[in-house]
Amino acid sequence: MYSIPTLFLLILDRVMKRVKGLRKRGIQWIMKERLEDLDYADDICLLAQRFCDMEEKLKRLKEEAELVGLHININRMKGMTFNTSNMQKFRSEEMEIEEVGSFVYLRIVVSESGGTEEDTASRIKKAKDVFVQLYPVWRNLNISKEVKI
Repeated sequence: MYSIPTLFLLILDRVMKRVKGLRKRGIQWIMKERLEDLDYADDICLLAQRFCDMEEKLKRLKEEAELVGLHININRMKGMTFNTSNMQKFRSEEMEIEEVGSFVYLRIVVSESGGTEEDTASRIKKAKDVFVQLYPVWRNLNISKEVKI
């Protein structure tokens, strides 16, 4: 039997996979890979190199979340752009998303310059420790990979 938080994470993971879809819209990570998003519990950071790709991700996030009964709080959304001359604002549900110069993700402040204000190495170690704990859940063959609603 799984707890409510575990079920939430499994459902959110599926939502994020469907948001990504088959088309890669993230930021270039290594030669053939793109980083599409960062998500931990209910903190989600969508990443894209092009404005139109981010708009599509925002639209798909809303649609896919609604399909499983999740509500995205648009008032808590923040947008940040850098290295662009595009001055358009992100929008969701006809509401303009607040533009910020920095944001907090997992208690790390990320700025437009790409810098952080905390020790990144210690954060990576903590995340790895969590992944090690979750590994048996991901490898459990008794968990259905299909979410039926």
